[in-house]
Amino acid sequence: MRRPTPSLARRVAGTAILAVVRAPMPATAQSVKSTTYIEPAQSFLLGGGQPGAFSVKGRNAGEVPVTVFIERAGKRDSVSTLAPGAKVDAEFPAGAMAVFRNASVGERAKLSITVRGNTRNLGMRYERK
Repeated sequence: MRRPTPSLARRVAGTAILAVVRAPMPATAQSVKSTTYIEPAQSFLLGGGQPGAFSVKGRNAGEVPVTVFIERAGKRDSVSTLAPGAKVDAEFPAGAMAVFRNASVGERAKLSITVRGNTRNLGMRYERK
């Protein structure tokens, strides 16, 4: 016996459901967890030039203070200084850069952070100053 062929409507409906399930998640739903080490007298730079906003939540898991800055249009403004064990919860608009500076001259800093929001194409690098 021959099976009946599914109707066009049924095939289209099945394709639409598959398309919805396979669609990528929007950038705002992405997150990245990281334990980041910053060498003495260096900064960890996150973002800069990205099309959407992102947030950073976490804590200073090291033994030295870490200063958090926001950089926009080449100008850095202090957000806060995190003592060891202190928490950070900061928002950075589209195009802005988060800067985490270890001002210590002898000890490495350690951050445990979660970055949420527009994490696609979010640049990360270190800077010595």
